[in-house]
This record gives sequence, structure tokens and C-alpha cells, in this order.
Amino acid sequence: MPIERVEAPTKSEVAYAALRDAIRSGELAPGERLLLQDLAGRLGMSLTPVRDALRMLAAHGLIEQRANHGAVVAEFTPERAEEVYRLRTVLEPMAAELAARNATGERLAEMEAALEVLDRAVDDGRENDIADLNARFHRAIYSASGSPYLQEFIDRLWNGVPYQAISLAGRARDSSRQHHAIMDALRAGDAPAAAEAMRAHIAEAAERTLSQLRRGTPEN
Repeated sequence: MPIERVEAPTKSEVAYAALRDAIRSGELAPGERLLLQDLAGRLGMSLTPVRDALRMLAAHGLIEQRANHGAVVAEFTPERAEEVYRLRTVLEPMAAELAARNATGERLAEMEAALEVLDRAVDDGRENDIADLNARFHRAIYSASGSPYLQEFIDRLWNGVPYQAISLAGRARDSSRQHHAIMDALRAGDAPAAAEAMRAHIAEAAERTLSQLRRGTPEN
């Protein structure tokens, strides 16, 4: 039997994961200034992988560059989240509706595969993987919509309150049930049901996120 090769993460990926988790936990607080030399020392790494990690964090909206201040941890305010989710509850159901109408058998198989991998992560309690796998499932749906512009707008909204900064702890099981309701509608080609299931899913995420942000802890 062939042995499956597992690719080891690069130092940049290790640094990115460590800094992402520090932002999620609040160890690196919103608005905190990030100094390359300091982070490299704390991580026990050279400057290059940490610099690469900061680029990835910026691309995901987790940090931002401020004039005369450098890189800082992005601040996810309730007001910002409320506006983002207001738009998400319009655009993502629209994308799910289009996906139900347009998805080919190959696209449906991609969604099924993404959901299966996400389910395994939820069952195993792999919280560090769930956010990325959740995003992969959603993006498989939006890609099947056939609307590149719609996908682009949704991606920008996800960066408004980045999923990488959000913990799904405490609602992963509920989210999984909602994902299966969405998938059932997509599989049946039921566009209105797919849109409504997605709308309910995003609305609940909005409620949880806003509640956690108002308590001072960012979550999606």
C-alpha cells in the first residue's frame, strides 16, 4: 500500500498560524502595533518567515497598515460587522440561489467533498482547521454561481470581518446542520430553498458575531 505523503508546513505558514491564533485569542489585541523584530523574537524565527506571515495576515484583513504607525492588528467593531453582515445576508443567498440553478454535477461533487472534509474536522474537534474549511465550502458554492463579480464582492465582505479572526467554537454543530440544509437544497436544484437556508445561516452567524464583538471578543 502506498504511503500518503503529508506536506510539512513552511516556516511562513507556521508563523502565520501562530500570529492568527494570537489575534483570535486576544493575545495580540485590536489596534496593537506589530513590530517585525519583536514578533520574530517571540516566535523564535528569522525575519523572513515572519515578514511573509504579516503579508498573509494583511491579505486576509487581520492586520492593516496605518500611516506613521506601521502594521497594527485590525479592529473589528460591532458597527463594521453589522454593515458587513447586512450585505452578506443579501449577496450570499443570491449566490446560493444561482448555484442551485447553475451547478453542474462536477461543481456539486466539489461542494460535497468540501462539506465532507469540514464535517470530519467538526467531528474531530479540530477547531484550528474549521474556519478555513468552512470558508472552502462556502467558496465552492459561490464559485458555482457563475458570477465572478458576485464572488469578488463576497470575498471583500469576508475580509471586512475576516473568517480567520473568528472562532466557530460553540456553534460548529449548529453551523454543520445549516450547511447540510444548504447542501440538500443545492443537490435538489431548489433555488429558493438554497437562498433561504443560506440567509438563515448568515443571519445566525451575524447574531453570534455581533454578540461576541459587543463583549469585546471577535468571533464569526
